Amino acid sequence: MTAMVVFATRGGILPPNVSPLGASGFTTKKFIWFFLGIVAFDFLRGGFYPGVLLTYLGFAAYPLSGCLAGNSLRRQAVFLPLASLLFFLLSNLGVWWFWYPQTWAGLVLCYTMALPFYRNTFLSDLGFFAVIAGIRHVSIAVQKCRTKELAIV
Repeated sequence: MTAMVVFATRGGILPPNVSPLGASGFTTKKFIWFFLGIVAFDFLRGGFYPGVLLTYLGFAAYPLSGCLAGNSLRRQAVFLPLASLLFFLLSNLGVWWFWYPQTWAGLVLCYTMALPFYRNTFLSDLGFFAVIAGIRHVSIAVQKCRTKELAIV
């Protein structure tokens, strides 16, 4: 499922950095499919560029943070924004390293120019996580109701 989300949303359908990818990575238990979907998409669309390894490291922050958060909503409220921030910091470190002057001013400029993308990433991570968590909550509630119905019959 996660791999399908990657292909459906990284093709320019949504605005830049608006994607359920971070939230799906945060909630996935199938890490390998999360990464394979990203790599396969990049392979098919020619998405490899200097610095891509730092971007992939940034993507790794999502499932790792999701594991640390577990099912605790309180921990998820801390770790999902942390994953968004780590993705922003790591992916843009690669951008700075390969496309900006290797100076303090270049680093500051790079991250300043990336702030609108971070806003989109952060807000879409929160929004899509709310959708995913809501769907899971409803699914669990429906499953419990069905179990009760079967027990009554």
